[in-house]
Amino acid sequence: MISVVIPTYNEAAVIEETLRRAAAALCAASEDFELVVVDDDSADGTAQRAESLAPAIPVRVLKRPGRLGLATAVLDGWAMARGEILGVMDADLQHPPEVLTALAQAIRKDAADLAIGSRYVPGGGTSDWTWLRRFISRTATHMAATVLPLKLAAVGDPMSGVFLLRASALQDAKLNPMGYKILLEVIAKAHYRKLVEVPYVFQERERGSSKLGARQYLEYLLHLAKLASGTGQLLGWLGYGLVGLVGAVIDVALFYFFVERWGWRPAPALAAAILVALSSNYAGNETFTFRMREAGATQGGFGVRMARYVRVCIPGALLNMLVTLLVISQGGGVFTGAAVGVVSGGIYNFLFNIPAIWRTWNRLVEPPSPAG
Repeated sequence: MISVVIPTYNEAAVIEETLRRAAAALCAASEDFELVVVDDDSADGTAQRAESLAPAIPVRVLKRPGRLGLATAVLDGWAMARGEILGVMDADLQHPPEVLTALAQAIRKDAADLAIGSRYVPGGGTSDWTWLRRFISRTATHMAATVLPLKLAAVGDPMSGVFLLRASALQDAKLNPMGYKILLEVIAKAHYRKLVEVPYVFQERERGSSKLGARQYLEYLLHLAKLASGTGQLLGWLGYGLVGLVGAVIDVALFYFFVERWGWRPAPALAAAILVALSSNYAGNETFTFRMREAGATQGGFGVRMARYVRVCIPGALLNMLVTLLVISQGGGVFTGAAVGVVSGGIYNFLFNIPAIWRTWNRLVEPPSPAG
């Protein structure tokens, strides 16, 4: 059985359509299912409208006193669920319920332990969002993958609010979410082997009002910090940082030696120094930062991973070269130029390239198999 939890707060305008479409989607997947509505004391009669559908649709309603939050609503719903497959979906139709059909098939046919509805894989999208909303969403997604790259770097849409997972994946997983992004908690702490992302197009809300505000965004940031500490990611960052520091010293020292002692021209000297530093960084991360990675979590052999690592580091390396040569051309010393270049490249990688760099070692997410 599949148990889909649908948290609600003042969603009377859409709850009936949501439940009917969700039921039709799971019927289309030939699934035995239940829909668990967890209502946070809605004043508009949301819970009552959901309960009125019980004779026609397998729906149960849990009423909670006060507005206690989406993430805890999901956990309370899962606690009363009967299914061996658990899920969650918003009630406002921004997640088209029809995606449940493909998610259920990903669990059953593709043997996935976790199937995520994704806006950011081929076939997915975000409807008619403004450029600002797209920017905020992409920034939040990139931020999550940067703070928690060991867990999230290979996931296209870790911010998704619609997904299914095997209940067994939560065994011994101590979920303690805050805010509204329960999937971050699941990806970080659940025990799963195969994750599949299924494309869907996020829809604009037509009825009701958004529940997001400054408080929810602050909770999101606090949640990321909490997960980084609780999952051991901070230790991974410490190892990565120490390796990077050694690489920076090697870069600056070699460049200075090649130019000042051997008389090389700055450009070839810098290219050689950066290549040695990148090789050192890769070997250090392979040996130390990722030595505790799960078996099978990496893709390809040592050489393949190193080539992938160097390739994704090229933008930061080019920035390093440009800044270093620019500083020297403006009268800066060799040492000063190299130091400023290394810092510039490091900042670029931290802000824009961490997920891609850490995907060098991470298990890749598998796409769903073709229908039929």
